[in-house]
Amino acid sequence: MPGPVFLRGEDVTLRPIERDDIEFIQRVMNDPAVWRPALDINPTNDAQIEEFYDSVLSGTDGVHCLVCADEEPVGVVSLTESQYGPDETSRARSIELAYWLAPEHHGQGYGSDAARQMVQYAFEDRNLRRVYAQIGSFNEASAALLESLGFEHEGTLRQAAWYRGDYHDVLCYGLLRDEWQQQ
Repeated sequence: MPGPVFLRGEDVTLRPIERDDIEFIQRVMNDPAVWRPALDINPTNDAQIEEFYDSVLSGTDGVHCLVCADEEPVGVVSLTESQYGPDETSRARSIELAYWLAPEHHGQGYGSDAARQMVQYAFEDRNLRRVYAQIGSFNEASAALLESLGFEHEGTLRQAAWYRGDYHDVLCYGLLRDEWQQQ
């Protein structure tokens, strides 16, 4: 059973990820509908998922939550430190948003609700100034989700991703606290 509620949205709750959630996370991370768009091409075995849980999901370099609908796990949403390192994150007050949902839960609004809650948490509770995300140009659903939350397309890393036999652009999105507050 998922852990205690950390954040509550309209349709989902965000909960700390517990060791009991590893089986769900491993199953979904190995689903081609998730790992291909996430550009994570390697399968995840038991030892690797344990290491991922210990070093990333239970680490202190970000916030990782299990997305649940009616107590059922449906995905993961995370805020992770800036790619420029912890010193840059604290100085620039910027953080990366990432998310994925089990394919059987796509298109139900759970991702938007979860991402909205994490963005609000980033600005209101963590006093951050900027939230950003990077997605493959082929991931139209994720682009629509980000744009629905007010994220702006800030730039393109041309042909920076390999997906299903072709090179694709990586789209960079960002949202400043001032822009979010005006929504």
